[in-house]
Amino acid sequence: MDIKRSDDGSLHFKLGPVERIGLGASFALLTFLIGYVFHSFDSRLEAQDKTMQTVVTAQAVTNAQLQTLSQQLSDVPGLTRKMAELDVRTERNTQDIHELQSVRHLK
Repeated sequence: MDIKRSDDGSLHFKLGPVERIGLGASFALLTFLIGYVFHSFDSRLEAQDKTMQTVVTAQAVTNAQLQTLSQQLSDVPGLTRKMAELDVRTERNTQDIHELQSVRHLK
């Protein structure tokens, strides 16, 4: 490397062949490292996007299942009422059967 002061007071320098190769190699290494960092960052963003899509899909499935369960559970009072009606009918039928059996025994 050669540095010369010109008449107007500014400095001028020249690089030799070894310095030029070293500077070129340093620039190439810096460019490679910056590209690697951006590529790594982009890969991580893509992986995160895939994970988020999986989470969104799982959440949609869960929401659908919750909605189905809510619909099924909303009819529980109606089912309880129907069960009570069926119990009353069964009890009446049992009594009727006993009455019929007792009438048969009388004949």
